[in-house]
Amino acid sequence: LPPVDLAQRGIRMLTSLGVADSTAYGTKSANLGAIASAKLPGVNVPPGFAIPFVYYVDHMRTHGLDKALEALLQDPRWAHDRSWRNAEATAMRAKIRAATLAPDLLNQLEKLIRTRLASRGVFVRSSTNAEDLEGFNGAGLYDTVPNVRGRAALAGAVRQVWASLWNARAIDERALYGIAHSETYAAVLIQYGIDATAAGVLVTANLFNEEDPDSYTINAKRGLGIRVVEGASIPEQVLFDTSNNGTKIISRSDDPTMLIFDGEGGILEVPNLHRGVILNEVRTRKLARAVEA
Repeated sequence: LPPVDLAQRGIRMLTSLGVADSTAYGTKSANLGAIASAKLPGVNVPPGFAIPFVYYVDHMRTHGLDKALEALLQDPRWAHDRSWRNAEATAMRAKIRAATLAPDLLNQLEKLIRTRLASRGVFVRSSTNAEDLEGFNGAGLYDTVPNVRGRAALAGAVRQVWASLWNARAIDERALYGIAHSETYAAVLIQYGIDATAAGVLVTANLFNEEDPDSYTINAKRGLGIRVVEGASIPEQVLFDTSNNGTKIISRSDDPTMLIFDGEGGILEVPNLHRGVILNEVRTRKLARAVEA
């Protein structure tokens, strides 16, 4: 894992972050900050800011949860009894979510959303030191809370993202890769919310053929892309060959419903009235060329 810097206490805008800031703000925030600062043509990063690791540490220490977690990790059953571990992790997540968020931190976050993000609903996202790494992407392991509005919802979302460091799927995946749980930390990325008409994931590799160096795998769904990232739904999926601009269809999504923002906060599932092709050739080529930059 990258080294961790717990001395940084500043809540920083994405455009002030670079790759080197991953030690305090997590790899997701640092990498996205580098992309936002690069101002690449056709690449628009929703504005946002990052809360460093130290506030997660403060939250755990203030409420005595750090000692309780340390005891869990040292218990022999943690490594050998999956049922017990999952039950204890569930209880730990509940304690993290129930513990009061520091009022001073919450005041800072509200002010930044009001002054820098136009009081919009925001996405509250994970930015841990155990994701977006070389050889370990951690996609879908931690929580994202969409379209968060209001003080209480914001406090709850930050605590939920911190707690998701201890999701069962995250624990299992880290264990598989030999990542020490005691050395993992959660930062938080808060971004201006986009009520997407379609969204998904692009990977600059052929996930179906490792010997193909030229193709990208692109997934998408109508509406918000949360279920694509979580692996909870079959998306539209194509391969784009950058060497000849060829597109190969793997699957087409024809879901009868889609996720959109609720005006009061959170999301709604509504009928999908646009069930045609999402990743047409023009859109697919544009996405591929954007990431090549």
